[in-house]
Amino acid sequence: MLVRGLATRVDVSARADSVSGAILSTVFPERANDATFVATLSRCSQENVASVVEILAGRLAMHDIDAQCACEFAGLVARLGIPLAELERSYWVGVERLWQDWFDLCRSSTVEGKGDLPDLLGGSTSLLFGYVDRVLSQVVQRYNAVSEEMSATCEDRRRDVVLRLLDGSVTDAGEAVDALLGYRMRATHVGLLFDSDRRREVTRALATLRTESGARSALLVQPDAGTWFGWLGYQDGMDAARLDALRRTAISIGEPVAIGDPARGLDGFRRSHQSARRTAELRDTLRRAPSCLCARDLRLETFLLENPGSARRFVRDELGDLAAGTERAQRIRDTLLAWLAVGSQARAATDLGVHENTVRLRIRVAAEELGTALSERRTELLVALRLCEALGPEADPAEQ
Repeated sequence: MLVRGLATRVDVSARADSVSGAILSTVFPERANDATFVATLSRCSQENVASVVEILAGRLAMHDIDAQCACEFAGLVARLGIPLAELERSYWVGVERLWQDWFDLCRSSTVEGKGDLPDLLGGSTSLLFGYVDRVLSQVVQRYNAVSEEMSATCEDRRRDVVLRLLDGSVTDAGEAVDALLGYRMRATHVGLLFDSDRRREVTRALATLRTESGARSALLVQPDAGTWFGWLGYQDGMDAARLDALRRTAISIGEPVAIGDPARGLDGFRRSHQSARRTAELRDTLRRAPSCLCARDLRLETFLLENPGSARRFVRDELGDLAAGTERAQRIRDTLLAWLAVGSQARAATDLGVHENTVRLRIRVAAEELGTALSERRTELLVALRLCEALGPEADPAEQ
């Protein structure tokens, strides 16, 4: 009864955070920036700590344990090619942290005169280790099942080869590599980066992109929990029309994806992937990032937004008060951007859905506020407008 009463004092969320933090820093420090991995580990720790507390409190029997999140984490660890020994180690690190927290609570209780330390620790020790033994058996079974599935499909070997191709440790992509990957390196490649942890949806998206764009082959690997690297191979090259079709299809699918620049051969395999990665990094910078980011459409932003602070200063210097977050400034910026992009006031009016005189008036107002002939700084103005659209306008001082 003493143990059951003490279990009700455990802060499950705090203890789960303590356990997952210890596991992450001790066993998986290289995964600290993998948000999906960290979230899955946190759910697993929350489930394990909550179950242990329920057992200690007498509200849960060993045979009723549901290790769903633990098995989910085990499957993820297997898919990422992390050794089973590391998964098992994570449990013992977690047990050590939880046991230390439990010991401290028991010691505090004895100081308060609420039981003897041997009595509090004796029964709880067997319950805790009995729980770990039962859950670990399920976790190892799930890990082995996923590993066997990956081994049967060569998924783990493909990922290893792809990562070595990307880091340059494999330099000869001959027929043996093509056969293992089911993908020809001598094609023209379009690298893709899917920002998702939904395996089925990403697999379907890649298959649709391949079919609709006429790609001869496709390749997909998972380097971490929330990211997928993909490639589409085209034997007869990749022109602008086909790239547009690929982009439109990606938009219609709706899965978050970045599309790299097409490039040929092994070097192109790497370069197209790198351009997709650089483009994907804009997702956290752009004010209104669409689901599909295409390197061809965002080359300027990719280059200039490597230093967002400098980009902000450039926008402010070029646009002045027109960089403000007011509706008036936004209307003028939209008009200038449309006009500079198409080179015609009539065409800009059509694209914006306003009268041509409205466009002419806004351009005149912009010239007056900027204090210069717009044609003299056309390039700088166009760049500043695109950066302002990407980053968002200056905050209104009244709202700060």
